[in-house]
Parts: sequence; C-alpha cells; structure tokens
Amino acid sequence: MRAARRPHARPGLIAVVIALWVVIAAIALTGTLIAAFSQEHPVRFSAPLKIYPVTQEIPGAQCPPGVQGAIGQGTTGPICYQLAVGITIKRVNDLHVERMKVGGYAVSLSLIPADSRALTRLTRGNTGRPFALTVRDQVVAAPRVDAPITKGRILISGNLTRGDASTIVNRLKGRAAQAT
Repeated sequence: MRAARRPHARPGLIAVVIALWVVIAAIALTGTLIAAFSQEHPVRFSAPLKIYPVTQEIPGAQCPPGVQGAIGQGTTGPICYQLAVGITIKRVNDLHVERMKVGGYAVSLSLIPADSRALTRLTRGNTGRPFALTVRDQVVAAPRVDAPITKGRILISGNLTRGDASTIVNRLKGRAAQAT
C-alpha cells in the first residue's frame, strides 16, 4: 500500500529553498559591502617614486662633482643626499595624511606586495640611516629608518603639521605643493 502524498510538502520545500537563498544573498551582500568599505584607495603616481638609502648628507645647493645624489631641503638649508641603489615604485595601495596619537601628523604609504618585499630587502641592510624619497629627482622627504620595514607600510613622521603632511602627499603624487 502506498502512503498518501501530503499536498503541502512541495510548497514548504520551495519556501525553505527561497529562504536559504535570501540568507545567502544577504550574507554575500554584507561581505561585499564590508570589503568595499575596508579597501584602501590605490594611487598611481604621475611620476615614479624612487626610494634610496642615503650614504652621506652634504650641505649645499648642488652635489659636488662625481657625487651621485639628489638635492633636498634639510633643517639647515639645501642638502645633497648621496644615494645608493634603491627601488622604484609606480603605485601604492594607499597614501594619506594621518593624525598621530601623540600629536602632529604623518604621511602613510601602503605598498603593493612586490614593492613591499623589495623595500624589506632594501631596509634590512640599511637601518639607522635616512632614505631619500624622490620624485622627478627631487627629494620629497628623507626620513631615518630605524628598523627594517617588513609590513609594507611607510610612515613619515616628525613634528609635521597637517599642511606639511599634505604637501608631502601632493609632492609624492607628482603635484606641485598647494598653498594651505
């Protein structure tokens, strides 16, 4: 003998399947929104950013003959930064001005993985010395690196005002300094 078929079994199954699809869609949408809002803002530089270890700082508006270097502004005036072999960066995952917890501002750069690995190799052998960040052969900043940079994030700090930090960001992007 055959069991009688329940007339409402099929619509109940359809309702369960639809409910599961709605839950799955809601989870997917939530994940997408979280990922979208947590992503960094990629920046492609108009001119490559070049990072070099500094081997010597020579006061003056020009580098002496035979010295491979770039001119930048130090605390006491123009400086020729004598440079060693460095790396070239064409884009970063993120570049922004950041407020420091202890006061002042900093510039934060988040590198793409390949450049992060290259910077780790470069900073491992050159800790304790300044690194020149140059755009179009002009030194934008020359912060000292106290430890190898292993997580792909560069933080340029040192009593910067918001205007100073914004100027550095604009110069890194290849834009002329804007009046604040």
